[in-house]
This record gives sequence, structure tokens and C-alpha cells, in this order.
Amino acid sequence: MLTVEKIDTRSKAQVRRFVDLPFRLYARHPLWVPPLRMDIELMLNRQKHPFYEHSDADFFIAARDVGRVAALENRRFNDYHKTKQAQFYLFECENDPDTAAALFERVFEWAREPG
Repeated sequence: MLTVEKIDTRSKAQVRRFVDLPFRLYARHPLWVPPLRMDIELMLNRQKHPFYEHSDADFFIAARDVGRVAALENRRFNDYHKTKQAQFYLFECENDPDTAAALFERVFEWAREPG
């Protein structure tokens, strides 16, 4: 069974693991245009990114660094639309259905935790 770990966004090493994963996955793909690393790092910075003033997110990586995903709750969106929804973002994965399923199952668990 594949382990999916929650990234500690206070750890530079763990943030780097999360940010670097697509650079390894798509390194040889001729059409891949990499994002700026500092832009992705900012998304994980709870002290600097304005999203965290009103909402929440967590970031997950599959063991052996074969996939990643972010789970988000945009509270302003949910309040406005009178709903309880979570979104996923930054999904990257090797061509492996089991890894993708494990990552999404972790997002589903995360979304169910607060109700």
C-alpha cells in the first residue's frame, strides 16, 4: 500500500520535495514549461500568502515522491455559495492509477475531516 504524507509547510526540505516533484516528472518532456519555483513556494507559505487569511489548504506527497496534490477549502467561496466544498490543486503523478487513487483518497479524507 502506498503511503501519502502530509507536507509540513514550515519545513523547507519538505516544501522543496513538493515543489521539485514535477521538475523530475517532466524533466524530459519537450512541451513542459516549468513554473517559477518561488511562485509555488509562496503558495505553501502560510505566513505570506493572502489565501490563508480566510481559508485553509494542506499539501500531500506520495511516498517515494511519485505524486503530489493540494487540498483546499476556500471559505469565502463556500460562505458565498452556501456550500461545503473542497478543491484539489497542483496534482502531479507518475502514470500509476494506484498512486493517483491514494492521493485523491487522502484529499477526500481531508475534506471530510472538518465536516
